[in-house]
Formats: sequence, structure tokens, C-alpha cells
Amino acid sequence: MTALIIGFGNPDRGDDAAGPMVARLLAGRVGARVLERHGDALALLSEWQAVDTLVLVDAAAPMGAPGRIHRLDLAEADLPCELATGSTHAFGLPEAVALSRRLGTLPARTLVYAIEGTCFDPGAAVCPAVTDAVAQVARELAERPGALPVARRRAPDLDPAKGREAL
Repeated sequence: MTALIIGFGNPDRGDDAAGPMVARLLAGRVGARVLERHGDALALLSEWQAVDTLVLVDAAAPMGAPGRIHRLDLAEADLPCELATGSTHAFGLPEAVALSRRLGTLPARTLVYAIEGTCFDPGAAVCPAVTDAVAQVARELAERPGALPVARRRAPDLDPAKGREAL
């Protein structure tokens, strides 16, 4: 079984850094390949070819609850476009997922963690609610054996502000 976690987003645009922050926290700590990607989501299609389990982590558009985590299993449905931030990616994750499904290249098990943000301005800081949600998603993925292969050691306490284990 091959598993891939992709943290997608722009680390220089406020809360859009949520995906890359999760990827940094998980790199080397789970039994899956972990990638941090920003830019055009269309380029991701080649990353997830020949993968059994795909986990995508991205920021979500504000819908009233900063830091709220949307957990979606894409086995039967496309990623809702209303979750997309729409402002930082030329071709977003909803479009990439829909195209991959049409091409028959979407992994059978595809999970999405979308973290609601509030500010996606260039140079903005990540809001505290999103930072907390990043740590929660990283812990959940590190401790959840049903989602993907997990390294055989206790999941560390993670500090998203430092991108490493909390001391």
C-alpha cells in the first residue's frame, strides 16, 4: 500500500500556509510520503499517480468559523468548490480532483482536510485558530492507523509554530 500526503498552499499568504504547515509537521513522522506543494494544483495530478491512499491538506475559504476542519472522503463525491479559497491558486484542488476523477487517476481512497482560514493576504501571519487546527490535523494523521500507514512510534506532540516536535 502506498500513501501520499500533500500539504497544498502558499506559505507566504497568511492562512493559506495551513497545508504546507501540516506537511512540515508530518515529514519523516508517518509511514507515507509527505510533500509540500504550492502553486498550480494541476501539477499535482502526476504526484498522485500509482498511489493507493491520498491525503490532501489545504486551507478553505472563510465560512464563518476560522480553524474549522472539514474532513472529506472523496470516494463518491467531488471536492466542493465553495471550500476553495480561489485567490491563490490558478487551478485549485477542486478542479484538480474533478479532472483526475474524470481521467480515472484519482486514488480510490482520497481524503481531504480543509482548514477554514480568514486572511490570505501576501505577507500576513497565520491566525491562531488556523495554527491550532494545523496541529490537530497533524496529530490526527500521525495517530490514525486507519487512514494511512503510520510509523511504528508514538506520535510526537507537535508545535506548528516551529514545524517540529514541541519541547
